[in-house]
Amino acid sequence: MLLDVQKQGVHLVDVASDGALGIRSGVKEVSLQIPLRPDLFHLIREAHRVTQRLEKRAYKAIDTAERARRAKQEQDLPKQRKGAPLKVKVELPQTEAEERQAVEHLNAWKWLFHEIRQAIEPIDKAGHIVASTQARLTVVTALELLTTLNNETIQTFTTQFADKLEELVAPLEWLEQALAPWEEELDPKMEAFIIWAWKHQKELEITVEQVLPASHQNLVTAFWNALSLFHRSSSLAESLHSWLRPYLQVHRGMPKWLLLLLQLVWNHHIFQRGKRQGKSPMELAGVENVPALSDLFDWLVEIEKSIPVPAEFIKVPEMCYPISVEK
Repeated sequence: MLLDVQKQGVHLVDVASDGALGIRSGVKEVSLQIPLRPDLFHLIREAHRVTQRLEKRAYKAIDTAERARRAKQEQDLPKQRKGAPLKVKVELPQTEAEERQAVEHLNAWKWLFHEIRQAIEPIDKAGHIVASTQARLTVVTALELLTTLNNETIQTFTTQFADKLEELVAPLEWLEQALAPWEEELDPKMEAFIIWAWKHQKELEITVEQVLPASHQNLVTAFWNALSLFHRSSSLAESLHSWLRPYLQVHRGMPKWLLLLLQLVWNHHIFQRGKRQGKSPMELAGVENVPALSDLFDWLVEIEKSIPVPAEFIKVPEMCYPISVEK
């Protein structure tokens, strides 16, 4: 696939991949001299799963502690209520300690991961380009604090994130180096204005020529081009996949008409590469003078036009249902 893209004239600047080894192996096999970045989308998704586990643990600890409190209140009442007393497996001091720890872990995790997420953004809250050294320092400090929480779920994520830290900071270093010559004599307020204009260019419908006078257009163009090339995630592809997924689920119970259509398409499909390149399954099976798929569809359309359809029938994919026509 990567070779096909190159043949079409597409120049790859970098590639973002998830934890699977397929893309990495492909880039290595075709010897593409491009940086390979870890996909930020999947790391964030894993972080959300950690949050869900910690929230579940915290709510369970709160429920257990509340039950222990009610049991302790019943024991302290001078007159017991009717029915069996409320029983607990763990005493109140222990449940309250576990509740406090679970809530603290959840709050600490949310705060520290938010700091990590903000640190690896290319633009800070003030609208300036983030310094890669500061981003690395912030992430390392947050990861060290996370390791002190003594939680297995957090520890697993922290180890995975630490292994990808340098690759995650690399795009920030590239952006910093690309804009370094232009930032030397640039006023911080002017830099913030250029970045703000880039972020809102679509909604404001503005161009480079409209941001600053002609004497500064090279500066604006350099900033906008560098920011547009900043890439570290396949979230767009993942969003498209999420949109297509329901349609895939629908077709898993494949109807007969679709199965026959797919058989027709794939039997006439010509392989693009490999030892079967230039031939279709029909030709490999020994069939001579196999028509092209486009010619075959044209032929089927002509047959469809030449056959009159009775007015008392409505065609559906699998069968025809007779209907009565009222005059």
